[in-house]
Amino acid sequence: MTGGRRYGEIVVHDGEPKGERVVEGSNYPVFDELLLFEASPLPTLEVTVAAGEAADLEALVALFTDHGFGAEPASGVRMLCACCSEGIHEQRRAVGAGAQQVSLAAPEEEARRLLEHWAGESAVGRTWSGLTPVG
Repeated sequence: MTGGRRYGEIVVHDGEPKGERVVEGSNYPVFDELLLFEASPLPTLEVTVAAGEAADLEALVALFTDHGFGAEPASGVRMLCACCSEGIHEQRRAVGAGAQQVSLAAPEEEARRLLEHWAGESAVGRTWSGLTPVG
């Protein structure tokens, strides 16, 4: 949901890995995109959330994933320079607590419904505001 692409888009690449990501022991090849084959039907939204603990943010990501949508907290995004991007880069999936932006891939009404559900699951520590479409 970053870098000009949207969640669920299908792109064409030449099949030659240019790098590799190792995330929690699993290897993922990285390719150069040649062209967009199929655009995502899901809009990208941004929202500010406050999560008392990292587990609260992980619950939000899981809720969207369980409904076939996407959620990417800003604390989970790591930018790499071109040199590092083309090499092997090991990283952990980690999200932090506190207030931060979260990118969502879902219809706006569904996103509102899921955010309300997530916030209502806890008496304290979970809030959201400023849901807006991107682009």
